[in-house]
Amino acid sequence: MAILSFKASGNISPSRFVTLSGENTVAQAGDNSEIIGVAQEGSNKAPLQDFVSTVYAAETGQALEVYSVGELCLVEAGGAISAGALLKSDSQGRAVAVATTGTTIQNYGAVALQAATAAGQKILCLVLPMQKVRPALT
Repeated sequence: MAILSFKASGNISPSRFVTLSGENTVAQAGDNSEIIGVAQEGSNKAPLQDFVSTVYAAETGQALEVYSVGELCLVEAGGAISAGALLKSDSQGRAVAVATTGTTIQNYGAVALQAATAAGQKILCLVLPMQKVRPALT
């Protein structure tokens, strides 16, 4: 269990899923990407909400800490989530529950330890990167 350090290959928001994008670099995960971990919870800037409209954990080329195997951290929900759900990435790197039916392999990277009722909430999760599950066929 370790918090790892990478360079960002693009802008990455706090508490979002990340994926490997090269040697020692990560990018914010996209829809159902293979997840390596969760981006640090804090911003790379001083808390100046009145002056900064977009807050990033890291911008292109900056260092980023990533929660990895067995770590507990906050992840931003992309919608309603039940505690115990396997979590994959939506198109913005936010956590959503894996599909339980269909034919697409689901790439999950965490288990929800808390429930979320709406997108934007941050919930506690257990990071389990690079996992796959096949949903039940309908």
